[in-house]
Amino acid sequence: MNMSASHHIRYVSRMGDPNRSRLKPVRRLFRLMYGSDPHPTTAQMQDIERHMLMGDALADAVVQMYKDLPTGQGRKLVDQALEQGIDSVDNPPQPLIDLFAQVDDEPIWLDRDKLKLGCEVSRRVGPFGELVLRNLALMGGYLGGAAAKPLVFTGQLDRMTPRRLVETGKFWMDVTTVGGLERDQEGFKSAVRVRLMHAQVRRMLLESGKWNSEWGHPLNQWDSMATILEFSSIFLTGLRAMGFLFSKREREAVIHLWRYVGYLMGVEERVLPANEADSMRALYHVMATVCEPDEDSLRLGQSLASAPPTLDGEGPLLQRLGDLEQTLRAGYTRYVLGDVAGDRLGLPKVRWAKYFWPAQVPLRVGSELLRKSIPGANQLLVKLGEKAAAEEFTARIKATRADTTFTPVSSLAR
Repeated sequence: MNMSASHHIRYVSRMGDPNRSRLKPVRRLFRLMYGSDPHPTTAQMQDIERHMLMGDALADAVVQMYKDLPTGQGRKLVDQALEQGIDSVDNPPQPLIDLFAQVDDEPIWLDRDKLKLGCEVSRRVGPFGELVLRNLALMGGYLGGAAAKPLVFTGQLDRMTPRRLVETGKFWMDVTTVGGLERDQEGFKSAVRVRLMHAQVRRMLLESGKWNSEWGHPLNQWDSMATILEFSSIFLTGLRAMGFLFSKREREAVIHLWRYVGYLMGVEERVLPANEADSMRALYHVMATVCEPDEDSLRLGQSLASAPPTLDGEGPLLQRLGDLEQTLRAGYTRYVLGDVAGDRLGLPKVRWAKYFWPAQVPLRVGSELLRKSIPGANQLLVKLGEKAAAEEFTARIKATRADTTFTPVSSLAR
């Protein structure tokens, strides 16, 4: 395991103070909702630190294999093993055997009915899913200065924001397609490809001499688990803040879906939340140990806020609508994360845009109650959501010329 040289330090210096006063109301709320205290113990803090110093041994070994083989050969072998199975590869190198032994080994807890429901719930919410992922999950992730460093070094979310958003969207579309995580489907393959891309970036950062060990390990286990939370419990929280209603079964299904995605992406099962209560406790631990935002958080936040809106195009009307969309998106971030976070991310402060979101909650709750009472409404919304996502997505891939094969950047931007 990549324990790096800091094992004698009690906590990684990037770690936030879990006893800071800002956390007290969140801790009280958690106790109220879940009937237990989420505060990390000393032993849990040490475990969190251990995971902040840990890479992904199986994927890291495959990236070393890339280096040992002629250029492009390693990637070819991975693609062959993904498309036709590891048995189709003649004399596969050991790192490849080890990686595929793990991803092909289906966990005993995997429940396909939950995967299917998790996918349907993700698609039913239509374009609001993208709003939450972009303007809450991603945006909120930037508040952890050290965790966002790999993005800054690879230049991916300041200079290449539109492309990177489409690539993340491609990954999300693949893994939330019903049946997409079956062994021969795109979701499964995308999860493994993104995992290996992360390992390549991790290696590049470590070899660059520019990575500061005080930030923990690049793309470490703890930050990877936090990313899984962005797509699961933070996703659900952001939608519920707009008035969307989910049954306990539906929420557990979304957590389960991302538990399996996390497993395929090399997140240790030890830190992967198994259910909703676990997931919320893990989210509290992330908030308790997150480092302070820095200059890079501000740059990333402003870059994401000014990324082209979905209503993008020529002509004064479309431009006005695009400006309105960007204002509303920034308002949504301020509504859910609060004004202190909004200021730290350099987001525009437009009061009405923030209050627009809570103002439409009663209407949304009304339409959600209607959905639940009309037979077949759910399935119709899932179908409409899938159709709209697929159409808009194809157009955006063309517009941004995004690379949807998850090839890492070839050089660092800093």
